Amino acid sequence: MSSPKLPLQPPLNKTKLTPRKRTEIALALLFDPIDVIGCAIMGDLWKTLCDTLRDAIALSLLLKIPGLIGALIIGKDFSGFDICMQEGAFGVSRYACSIIVMADFCLWIVLAGRILSRLVIDFHQLIQKKGKKP
Repeated sequence: MSSPKLPLQPPLNKTKLTPRKRTEIALALLFDPIDVIGCAIMGDLWKTLCDTLRDAIALSLLLKIPGLIGALIIGKDFSGFDICMQEGAFGVSRYACSIIVMADFCLWIVLAGRILSRLVIDFHQLIQKKGKKP
């Protein structure tokens, strides 16, 4: 009998790695050992922590978008209501500043809500799991 033929794969050293593939490999080399250690130490809670951190990072990057838009369009950095009050009372910059700061505030509310809701749900599930074990 003949053995099944495997598809031919070029050797790794001759293939061109795209920047995306290099980044994926580097992140895998970095995070795989961390994931193994985290699972060994924290168990099921490790996945919850990783998901929460991933959400926090993604949403905090979203927090930068309104300020970046303001910096690109208006050319000013609006980081708080105190800066908005320094603008002219009837100027467009004052209203734009207020909208940008309120958008940042709303995104912070979303971030905090997601993290707290995930925390409560996971603690509730953890308590249920502990109650079922003899």
